[in-house]
Amino acid sequence: MLQAHKEAFFFVADKLNCWIGLREPNELSDWYIGKGGYTAKNTNCKAKTSDNAAHFFKGLVVNPVLCPGAFLPSSRETAIKKWKEFEQTMAPGFTYEKTGPMVGLVKWFGKSIHADFDLMYISKADAKGGLAFTTKQEQQKLFEEAKKMLNQKIGIDMILHGPEFLWDEGVGAREAEWVLSFGPKNAFRQDMSSMPQGAGAMH
Repeated sequence: MLQAHKEAFFFVADKLNCWIGLREPNELSDWYIGKGGYTAKNTNCKAKTSDNAAHFFKGLVVNPVLCPGAFLPSSRETAIKKWKEFEQTMAPGFTYEKTGPMVGLVKWFGKSIHADFDLMYISKADAKGGLAFTTKQEQQKLFEEAKKMLNQKIGIDMILHGPEFLWDEGVGAREAEWVLSFGPKNAFRQDMSSMPQGAGAMH
């Protein structure tokens, strides 16, 4: 994760006196963020971004059936499964190269797609800077403010949907994943989150 993006999260968490939990992002996408010809993965895109740092398409959404080498062996099966689900309901605007040197590369209205930032939670901070009880209504209000501020600070829309635990289309948490939490006054923690397989729909 780029330092400038971390600073954006720290700034917003301090400004709103809250904690913002972020699913550990795909750092292979960092190079593309904010550059012309690229766009962040939106909620219509259920396909996975490449996680093979040695591949030319690293950090971009790729068709794993046509381009299996873009994914590590440990994630390839999941990527193929998600791709087949995505392909069945692919929204207008999505295309992918079927032949040539860019075979497998997925685009959204002509732009290559990099990972977005997935928020896991947002919570008020108490007087000591710790987590405070936050109602769903308060979380939603905080999220709307944080989303606007974060996207402005980052310079492009990287927060494209609500936090994982306010998401209405099924929890997409993985069985084991790191969550980066940004709090007031540059407070930071990194925790392992877990969710049993099949608990919700990946997005």
